[in-house]
Amino acid sequence: MSKIRNSSFLRRNNLRVILKEILKHQPVSKSQVAKKLNVNSSTISQLLKPLVDRNIILESSQGPSSGGRPPQLLTINPSAAFSVAVDLSGYSVRIALIDSILRITELQEFNFNHNIYEGLEQIVQKTKQILSTVNGNRILGVCIAVSGVLDPQTGRISSSLIEGLENVWIVEFLHKRLNLPILVENDANLSALGEFMNLEEEIKNMFYIHLGDGLGGGMILDKSIFKGDRGYAGEIGRMIYNCEPFVTVGDVYSQILHEYSVKGEIPANRLVNLLFSVVQNVLSVTDICHFVVGGRCAVFDEKYLLEVEKLARERFYGFEVFIRKSVNNPDAILTGAAEYLTENSIFNI
Repeated sequence: MSKIRNSSFLRRNNLRVILKEILKHQPVSKSQVAKKLNVNSSTISQLLKPLVDRNIILESSQGPSSGGRPPQLLTINPSAAFSVAVDLSGYSVRIALIDSILRITELQEFNFNHNIYEGLEQIVQKTKQILSTVNGNRILGVCIAVSGVLDPQTGRISSSLIEGLENVWIVEFLHKRLNLPILVENDANLSALGEFMNLEEEIKNMFYIHLGDGLGGGMILDKSIFKGDRGYAGEIGRMIYNCEPFVTVGDVYSQILHEYSVKGEIPANRLVNLLFSVVQNVLSVTDICHFVVGGRCAVFDEKYLLEVEKLARERFYGFEVFIRKSVNNPDAILTGAAEYLTENSIFNI
């Protein structure tokens, strides 16, 4: 159970927690939110009042009465603000306009021009086309999902699958062209957040394993992305698979991808061993027991995840481990980008 404190210093984080609860359970009463977060209803009312006054949170139909006055139910106004999410994790780019309840209302897909600046200009023009459909509604900004490693303070990308992207100050470039706030985040982190928002289970922690052109991971701790001291948490491709000769988990994954491209099918035993290695190491360090596996290369039967669960239980004190495949509905990476932008723009809504 997440607990919040009524403090001006923590107001931003408190609002993030409350808005997530409303988004996942709407329509919901203030007392239900308060009970979930272990605070009193007056705290919820105080924190939400500015958002209610500005029609961002709607107090809509009345809920069932338990004997007293029927409670008003809270919902988020879908058109309160819109986000633009850009999936730039590879050369096939997607740009989505997403409303306040994480619904994709517009989507464009295109191939990224291999000339880096021409490709970024494509993103600018496609974004402007999408924004022309908003009809004056508030735009929170643009969140870009990239594969590879980036500086969490500056957004500067130090490695990427897109050649030349590390040489561009992408935040500055897009801000000048679009005049909107620009956020850049690792694609696996955003996918983890999107998957977490899609979960029906009431959990606080989750680990996402991303099987794309490369192997990545994203960690959710206490319902938020955990980045570590330098922003590189979740880089599971650097885990050691074997010492002599030195082999990483990422090396093994590359071999699996190569075999898949040659034979047209995933080598099941090697995939199970790879996923077990990742899950066992994450379990041992974090004690996170909920995992989601996704990405464009997650093209295998879920029975293999049951094998990984079985192995993990046997090797980790018999404790339960839960591993499921991403359902990609709604799209995790795009909705994760929109949620991340919302969390970082609460006071701009």
